[in-house]
Amino acid sequence: MMVLPWQRHAMDYVESTRAANRLPHALLIKGYDGWGESEFANWLTLSLLGQSESLDARTLAHPDLRWVQPDGAVVKIDAIREITEFAVHTRRSADSKVAVIEQAHLLNDNAANALLKTLEEPPADTYVILTTCRPGKLLPTIISRCHAIVLRPDKVLGRAWLTQQWKSDELTEKMFEYADAPLLVAESIAADEPSLAGVLNEIAVSPHPTAHVQSLLNLDSDRLMTRWYRYCVALLAGEPVVPALAGVAPRTLCGFVDELLQIRRQLAFTNSANARVLLERLVTKWHGLGRTVPTRRG
Repeated sequence: MMVLPWQRHAMDYVESTRAANRLPHALLIKGYDGWGESEFANWLTLSLLGQSESLDARTLAHPDLRWVQPDGAVVKIDAIREITEFAVHTRRSADSKVAVIEQAHLLNDNAANALLKTLEEPPADTYVILTTCRPGKLLPTIISRCHAIVLRPDKVLGRAWLTQQWKSDELTEKMFEYADAPLLVAESIAADEPSLAGVLNEIAVSPHPTAHVQSLLNLDSDRLMTRWYRYCVALLAGEPVVPALAGVAPRTLCGFVDELLQIRRQLAFTNSANARVLLERLVTKWHGLGRTVPTRRG
């Protein structure tokens, strides 16, 4: 996997801490979505195991490594039980054992509680690494048992990295949608993802706006809401980023933004939220905004 240039400062910190034999055994790697907390965990894991940093630790068959990813939308207790058992076993070939829990904010309650004792008293030769871009969803008791390594965004380095990787005409628009988060932009371009501005414009003018709901359901809900919000802010600033809604009354648009933020919270923090119903409501209200825009006269 790649070493990301904006993570160099955090890497230097880890290397100096390891050299002084002061690297804690329970680590929480946290950063903003799209800035590479899993990639940093990959580098750290390979470093602790004495492996080449060009490898992908998630696919590495190594007796002293366990890498846990979410099963669907959660990290389940069975995976944590496996880590608990792994932690007490003798290491096989490396100087340390490493257990990684990717997207630890997706631990369900049982799994999170099962992890606490291992975090509190990890064996001396074992490192437990958690990654998250949404630390607010972690139990406070987990956060308090981990040493945090914060990956801070550097938009200058991120933009330079993107322009070296891609020359796409869409780059500027994608960087706006994803707030310059380089890995999200790269993922979107590689997947040939359509512009959200185009989709939002189609919804505003379509006679059947809810026909777009299924395609929206296929997207990460939190990222979708964040991108949508950015277009609302741009419209409020007078930028015609969604042509069908250029000129919409600010008060009307602010009412929609309130609804958007409320639904974002429901989807992020309520397991019982019905995503389809909530998105249908948003799409219908967005379409309704188009009917409030004054008709332009030639």
